[in-house]
Amino acid sequence: MNKGIPYLLAALVLLTWSAGWAEPVLALFQHAQTCLAGGGDFDLLRLRCQPQPSVVYIGRATRWFWLGGIVFAVVALLGTRYKAR
Repeated sequence: MNKGIPYLLAALVLLTWSAGWAEPVLALFQHAQTCLAGGGDFDLLRLRCQPQPSVVYIGRATRWFWLGGIVFAVVALLGTRYKAR
């Protein structure tokens, strides 16, 4: 009964990407990450980067950002592959 769920999720992902709205959203995240990695402050209301006068080391936050995304993806994949007994 649950064998079709991964196929359904894959179809939904393909439809989402083909809709064209995922690319601007991913570009926004990339722009925000680049701004924060450069020591700036990303304004979500105006969608622009504002440089900070003080020097901020954001290297660890960048690593945590990508690590969090990877962990989320792995948990989502494992969650869809779980078989009920």
